Amino acid sequence: MRKNIKKLIVIGIIIVVLMAVFYVLNNKFGITKYAEELKIDKDTDKLIAVATVDSEDEVKEKYFNENFLLYETNGEELYFIVPIQKNVTMNIYSAVMEEADIVKDKLIASTNKPFILKCNVSDIIPNIIIEIKQNNIVYEYSPSISLKDGSLYVNEHVMDISYKKEVVN
Repeated sequence: MRKNIKKLIVIGIIIVVLMAVFYVLNNKFGITKYAEELKIDKDTDKLIAVATVDSEDEVKEKYFNENFLLYETNGEELYFIVPIQKNVTMNIYSAVMEEADIVKDKLIASTNKPFILKCNVSDIIPNIIIEIKQNNIVYEYSPSISLKDGSLYVNEHVMDISYKKEVVN
């Protein structure tokens, strides 16, 4: 009887250790390596980082010397989008106007990796909705430029990492 209890305790300890090792190896929580390289605070509650860019080359020159997928839709604005949290997935949808609302239309891609997005024919109405999923909670974001001051529009889940362009008078 005592031998069986000891065996069960040893098996239980082994299972706990294996679960801990699996967790550490998987490490699904925390910030991504890209967020670390961008020197984003590890305690941030932001889910994604977005930058307005002029070209794919600008991403290589100012952010990461890597090739990232480019998702092209109608429009000329370019955005570099980086997941900050490891447990974030982004679904990229085309968007359409229905009555007075912008709504998701077709799924373009789903990713948890950085990417470049070309979109927005209109300065007023975005044509993309990014669905940001974290722990089965869904948030939405449509990248666009503010008509008020030309800055990137962000919400409470998005961080602007754009390099500020110098104004020449």
